Amino acid sequence: MTLLGYWASQEQYSMQNLLEFVVEAEKGGFTSVLTSDHFHPWWHDNGFGNFTWVWLAAAAERTKKMKFTTGVTAAVYRYNPGIIAQAFASLDVLYPGRIGLGIGTGEAMNEVPLGFDWPDAGIRLERTKESIQIINKLWKKKYQSQALIITDTERGNEKCQNKGDDEDGGTDNNVNFDGKYFRLKNARLYTPPSTDIPLYMAASGPDAIQVAAKYTNGLISTSKPDNAKETFDIFDKAAAEKGKDPTILEKIAKPKISYSEDYNEAVRSCEFWRASLIENIFDLDISDPIKLQEKAKQEISDDKLKQSTLIVTKIDDLIKPIEGYFKSGFTQVFTHSTSPNEKEFIQKFTKGVLPYFIDKSNNKR
Repeated sequence: MTLLGYWASQEQYSMQNLLEFVVEAEKGGFTSVLTSDHFHPWWHDNGFGNFTWVWLAAAAERTKKMKFTTGVTAAVYRYNPGIIAQAFASLDVLYPGRIGLGIGTGEAMNEVPLGFDWPDAGIRLERTKESIQIINKLWKKKYQSQALIITDTERGNEKCQNKGDDEDGGTDNNVNFDGKYFRLKNARLYTPPSTDIPLYMAASGPDAIQVAAKYTNGLISTSKPDNAKETFDIFDKAAAEKGKDPTILEKIAKPKISYSEDYNEAVRSCEFWRASLIENIFDLDISDPIKLQEKAKQEISDDKLKQSTLIVTKIDDLIKPIEGYFKSGFTQVFTHSTSPNEKEFIQKFTKGVLPYFIDKSNNKR
């Protein structure tokens, strides 16, 4: 079953406005939200630095059934993976079945301001892989390779010598992990999750895509419909090699959209995301939004900015391009709107576009 959800930009809007937006989104028929998790924003002018975890609790409390997932939480430096596991387990206890976690290798803007160096992509991926394994272990998810488990016949239970790979560690309900970057020493979540929290990973390069396939419930991808096949082929193959069924794993997209009856207004509203188009942005050691903004204005053309966003003056013009994402293999699409009037976008989208996809999804059941 396909899902069309709403994206909440923590960098672009105040916490209060975002709360209004998700309440309006649920009222209109949206059932799921993907939301960013940043320290610094992509853009200095009118940017925000909301602490997403606090907002998640407030948003879940103000809605009735809306599900919330981060897109994404970087588990490389500023967040210890054990604390991530604890935080989202607690959120799941308060709002059972309504919380999901998206993991990624991060951006310099969110780690360097807090005193960390910015290493190459390979190191960040290794750290992310270890973090995912730690979170899965603390949540007791079974993505481990059974071939690596050593039976302790004297004690009558299973333990392993954890080297930071797939093995479980610890005694009873405690977990040990001795990785290259992260360690656990007899750690336990005394407030464990009340449900099976979905864990996804944002990835673009082949190595990262394979990690997402092997250790998570799905992939968050920036691929467009016309180039998604290569990404999905890598993902499906890696999942199958791990013994997982690729058809039950999620493939998540978040196309940027700008809607206004005034085309020029819709184009101007895309400006906030210009820096996200800088070449190799995730590898750049630039953490100051002012510098990112200056660099983007110099390097990113207006044409490139327009091409990166679905700019429409009629709301139903979004049906065909969104349908293209589902046809290419995505199972979940979150509308990342940067429209001049966000509340108007939500109201018109939930009347003119969302019902089409809900009906189509129901007819496939």
